[in-house]
Amino acid sequence: MEMFRRSGSTRLIPPSHFQARPHPTLPRMAPPWVSDIPLVQPPAHQDVLERLSDNQRPQVTMWEKEVSGKGQEPGWRGRSVELAGSQALSQQAELISRQLQELRRLEEEVRVLRETSLQQKMRLESQAMELEALARAEKAGRAEAEGLRAALAGAEVVRKNLEEGSQRELEEVQRLHQEELSSLTQAHQEALSSLTHKAGGLEKSLSSLETRRSEEAKELAAAQREAELLRQQLSKTQEALEAQVTLAENLRRYVGEQVPPEVHSQTWESERQELLETVQQLQEDRDGLHTTAELLQVRVQSLTHILCIQEEELARKVQPSDCLEPEFTRKCQALLKRWREKVFALMVQLKAQELEHRGCVEQLKGQVAELQERAETQGQERAILERSLQDKAAEVEVERMSAKALQIELSRAQEARRRRQQQTAEAEEQLKLVANAVSSFQAWLQSTMAEVERATARLPSLSARLSYAVRKVHTIRGLMARKLALAQLRQESCPPPPPATEMNLELEQLREERNRLTSSWSSCGKSGTAWTQNCS
Repeated sequence: MEMFRRSGSTRLIPPSHFQARPHPTLPRMAPPWVSDIPLVQPPAHQDVLERLSDNQRPQVTMWEKEVSGKGQEPGWRGRSVELAGSQALSQQAELISRQLQELRRLEEEVRVLRETSLQQKMRLESQAMELEALARAEKAGRAEAEGLRAALAGAEVVRKNLEEGSQRELEEVQRLHQEELSSLTQAHQEALSSLTHKAGGLEKSLSSLETRRSEEAKELAAAQREAELLRQQLSKTQEALEAQVTLAENLRRYVGEQVPPEVHSQTWESERQELLETVQQLQEDRDGLHTTAELLQVRVQSLTHILCIQEEELARKVQPSDCLEPEFTRKCQALLKRWREKVFALMVQLKAQELEHRGCVEQLKGQVAELQERAETQGQERAILERSLQDKAAEVEVERMSAKALQIELSRAQEARRRRQQQTAEAEEQLKLVANAVSSFQAWLQSTMAEVERATARLPSLSARLSYAVRKVHTIRGLMARKLALAQLRQESCPPPPPATEMNLELEQLREERNRLTSSWSSCGKSGTAWTQNCS
């Protein structure tokens, strides 16, 4: 930019124009303390005044020389000299006004440069603080990276330990479960086999009891039928005895008419005594048979009641067999028929022959003896039946007690089996809980391993960001050192202030440097923020 312009035919060139100018150099970044050194040298208006004084001095000297030279010429040149002087003065005034305007503009630019330098100083201070914060953040990032590496190593060790511990615990739990399951299975099999054997024994004993009960029921039914037959025979015997007594009375009457009274009385008396004894004995036998029959009936009823209870308990019913009844009735009918035939034969033959009468009497005596023998045998049979009934009742009671004991033992075995089943179910539930716990622990371990792997995968990116931030910090430090060196060189050399063109160029370069620093600082701040977020 030209500071002095031509006016008319006169061209003013300042002496500084012929001085050697230093080549403009690009500004470099300086450390924060360089901001204390003023970037602008002494005010530009002083330099301009000095230049104006230097420019005006040769013009004044030249004008004085012209005036002094022309004063020696003739007087007709006075007006031209005055005109030239007025023109020069007007040109000088115009030049001064222009230079004053230029001075005001330069002062405004100097003020703007000062404000810019102050802002740059503040920015450099803030950048220095931010660099320090970045250095601290770098140190913290390195420490955090070291901590992350240590934590990763510890997590790896913990993971390995957890895997080994979980594997050992899982193997131990599986082994214990297998042992417990095998022991429970063996105990269950043993208990099941023992229960099966007991159930088989109980079934066999129950079947034997049922067979015995059926046999006893059959024997009891047979005893009842025999007792009934004995009652019927006793009643028939009594009827036959009464018939024989009447027949004997008739025979006595018939014989008494033919026998002398003395013989008749003696015979009658002896026969009467014998018959009385026989009748008394038969009555006693009848009473004994009645009492025996009643006792047998009571015992039979009690035994029937016991058997009914057992039948209700065992839910089995036995139908009495009446296969022997027709035979007994047939025998009774045949016996009655024979007795009737014999009585009819006797009634026919009594009046015919005495020998037949005596034979009949002897036959009657034999029949009475036979009846007595039968009564005795029936009494013996009754005693035997009573004893057998007592034995059977005792056996039935013993069997009932044994069945009750077996039932109690069976209920106990079923209760033990139910408890073992409950224990087996509880063991299975505990095994399921252990399996669920192991699966949840394995899932947690897998999630922890996934987090550790994600953290391990993030470490290279964090390391890359950290190295990028370190490179940025080193770059900024290099730029600041370069700026510091340039500032020191500039301070040592102290070159003369550049002209306005160079100042504008330097101002433009400073603005470009400021924009570049602002963009680099914003990118560095963004990378540092992202790095801190990733680290957190």
